[in-house]
Amino acid sequence: MFESLERAVVRLLRWSEKYTKTDMVFLASGGVYSLVGQAASIIASLALAVAVSHLVSKESYGIYKYVVSVIAIFSLFSLNSIGSAVFQSAAQGFDGVLIRGFWENIRWSAAVFGGALLFAVYYFIAGNNTLAIEILIGGAFSPFLASASLFGSFLGGKKDYYRLTIYGIFDNVLPILAFIAVIFFTDNPIVLVATYFLTNTLAALFFYRRTMLVYRARLNSVDAGFLNYSKHLSFMGIISGIANNIDQILLFHFVGAAQLAVYNFATAVPDQIRGPSKMLDSMLQAQYTRRTSQEIRSSMLNKVLWSTFGYVVATAVYITIAPWVYRFFFPQYTDAIWLSQLYSLWMLTLILDPLYNYILSRRLVREQYIITGTYSAFQIFALFAGAVYAGVVGVIVARLLSRVVIMLVPAFLYRRAMNRNDGGPELSEVS
Repeated sequence: MFESLERAVVRLLRWSEKYTKTDMVFLASGGVYSLVGQAASIIASLALAVAVSHLVSKESYGIYKYVVSVIAIFSLFSLNSIGSAVFQSAAQGFDGVLIRGFWENIRWSAAVFGGALLFAVYYFIAGNNTLAIEILIGGAFSPFLASASLFGSFLGGKKDYYRLTIYGIFDNVLPILAFIAVIFFTDNPIVLVATYFLTNTLAALFFYRRTMLVYRARLNSVDAGFLNYSKHLSFMGIISGIANNIDQILLFHFVGAAQLAVYNFATAVPDQIRGPSKMLDSMLQAQYTRRTSQEIRSSMLNKVLWSTFGYVVATAVYITIAPWVYRFFFPQYTDAIWLSQLYSLWMLTLILDPLYNYILSRRLVREQYIITGTYSAFQIFALFAGAVYAGVVGVIVARLLSRVVIMLVPAFLYRRAMNRNDGGPELSEVS
């Protein structure tokens, strides 16, 4: 019975491919696992948000988010985008990249701890021992957390969606449960920061080790261009990472920790769409690496049309249900409702992501530099202006405008790349 049902589903998916121009069986096989993983992540994140909204003061939560963002910025001065390189190398069969990536990232992370140490000294001298201790904790754990978390990129590149889902669920849920347990007893920012980094690092190290054991017989080959490509991506990631984290820093300094907490609750729920979106992006990139440019070009319009339909529906549904979600789950943050509805419009800028995925899959470094530089410079300027002149609202508008930039620039570069491409699948753009 189940076999006949499976065959019927496969036939239906194959039939739909003449409309979607996409390998629907491949997407569905990964998509089922993705839905399970994202459902677990959303439920756990919702439970965490509800617990935080009831048990943690806005001031303490704002300080905690500030410290996490500071450490994220320091982490940019390492191989911050090594995960993308690990994903693509693993997709091409270079399994040794898992171990190589871990130790290369540790080696390049010395600057992370050094920067955190200097910043902590600054706060100690300024008399703010709380922030100093929190930043030291984050700086000590961050290199190991980032390196161990590469197991997810590796499993995604291997298309091992079963393990990626199972490991990802526990890697996400266990630290959240520990965090919830802790905030029942205290909302001390030092304890919150320590709990976050300690539990996430231990979980990532465990699943990194599990991944090594599963693939140990094949951890022998390494892509010769892996490290060079990682450096290209990481250099681009410095300015883009600053652009993506500076909103927390600016709001903390210009409007205070309490308003920073409101901002984070306004953006938290719409940002949950990032998980399914990233999984879809990963599967498309894996597809693109096996296809010629002409094959990709012939199916791109269908992908964009389906993407448009999906994100328009998701945005409309969210704007409709947001008031009920916040009043029921986060009654202390009802002032974030309209801000969250406004921010949710960013989902509409994902409709051209299939074009950007082509640029990533072909390792078009020049195009990636243009996209990253344009988007990041615009966002940093817009965020600074928005935070200074309009606070939380200004920052949200700035992020929306920046998303429009990162939607339109790749579209132009995709068209240009297609016009000059000979249709081959080679990845010779990296130098």
